[in-house]
Amino acid sequence: MSPATPAQPEPTTEPAPEPRVVERAPGAVVALLGPEVDELLDQKKFRELRDALETLPPPDIAEVLEALSIERAAVAFRMLPRAVASETFTCFEPDRRGELIEQLGDVKSRQALESLSADDRARVLDELPAEVSKPLIRLLDPHTRRETLAILNYPPDSVGRLMTPDYVRVRPEWSVQRSLEHIREWGDDAETVHYVYVVNTEYELVDDLHIRRLLLADPSKTIADVMDDQFVALTATDDREEAVRAMNRYDRSVLPVIDSQGILLGIVTHDDVADVAEEEATEDFQKQGGLEALGKPYMQVPVFEMVKKRGGWLCGLLVLQAVTIGVLDSFDEQLAKAAVLVVFIPLIISSGGNTGTQAASLLVRALAVGEVEFKDLRRIVGKELLTGLVLGLAMGTLAWGVVQGMHAVGMADTEYAPRVGVAVALSIVGIAVWAVLLGASFPLVLHRLKLDPASISSPLVATVMDVSGLVIYLVVATAVLGGVIL
Repeated sequence: MSPATPAQPEPTTEPAPEPRVVERAPGAVVALLGPEVDELLDQKKFRELRDALETLPPPDIAEVLEALSIERAAVAFRMLPRAVASETFTCFEPDRRGELIEQLGDVKSRQALESLSADDRARVLDELPAEVSKPLIRLLDPHTRRETLAILNYPPDSVGRLMTPDYVRVRPEWSVQRSLEHIREWGDDAETVHYVYVVNTEYELVDDLHIRRLLLADPSKTIADVMDDQFVALTATDDREEAVRAMNRYDRSVLPVIDSQGILLGIVTHDDVADVAEEEATEDFQKQGGLEALGKPYMQVPVFEMVKKRGGWLCGLLVLQAVTIGVLDSFDEQLAKAAVLVVFIPLIISSGGNTGTQAASLLVRALAVGEVEFKDLRRIVGKELLTGLVLGLAMGTLAWGVVQGMHAVGMADTEYAPRVGVAVALSIVGIAVWAVLLGASFPLVLHRLKLDPASISSPLVATVMDVSGLVIYLVVATAVLGGVIL
């Protein structure tokens, strides 16, 4: 007699739950789900909490947990599946990661770190205080520890700190068929399989192949048959800005990283480079604003540190601005005879500062993206001098009209308004030419001296132009109005 057939479960007719739709406006996720998460934590409904959080992308989960106290956030984080927890952990702010690690304990902290990719793990550990990161490194398994320390041993701003050793490599003598089978076997562990790297028996990089080329190739051909022996690679000791430039220049989403002997060490992906580009751009903007780079989000910078980073520049510029008083004092007699000249000092100062900071900003950016070099100085100066002359003539003509208009309405009363207008106009032409020359050459010279061109910030250029522009104005006014008013 045949065994009885086990009863089959009745097919369910219950409709599948509809996916949760959450607004992506800043703070919307917290406003919508924050109260629900709080309630589930209070009632200790951890299964429902897990289900609620699991429907969200990791960045949204991090946003929700950031709004909780660290103790409650740690409880909620423990409920997440390991893969989701890994992605969510990288989305926290650096300070929050450190607090969370302290709350999770050794086992959970080790699991969270080991589930990260090598480059993310190194970045997290690097951001933690030494007294927190060192014990954590000792907790990692030997292979993961060696992998992590290898990255951390590179200089902080080098390409080596960005790379991950998780990539797929093949040999030139392998067939395309064997290579595709190898990719299927190991591709899940790789950061990306958009490119496959060809190495010889010494693990030297000899080529990189886009996956499309392999998929379309005859399976019986060897890798050597489909290679073109052309590739672009970064060196582990290169500055990380080189990765940004190379990826933009060659329009690549991933680049290999080699050592000085050509041995393949890892790869750098577009998401890491995008983070670097954002950090570098933020740092340059802050420096051009007349302060030291903050190095962390605005809201995380304590007031004392904010004062320290901004106060140095402001105090230095204040002292430099005091030179203006000396200039005015030197021309005290002329100004006493022609008080009308004082009325137009703000016009003169603003024209020089605005023109100079424009030129400096353009050159700092051009240097940052590799559009110009120091060898281009002569051509840049020639171009800026012509630009400054045209701009100066345009602004000078407008300034002459402003002087006449102010005289007409009684705001700058003088019987020599036309000549005063000429003095102001000629001064602005000279100031514009000097401002573009100063603003364009300083970044190039500093870059040549291995200094950061971004330190030629707008407040510095504006302050220098305040002083020098005032000198130009008063010298030109003395020449034009000498024997008339002065």
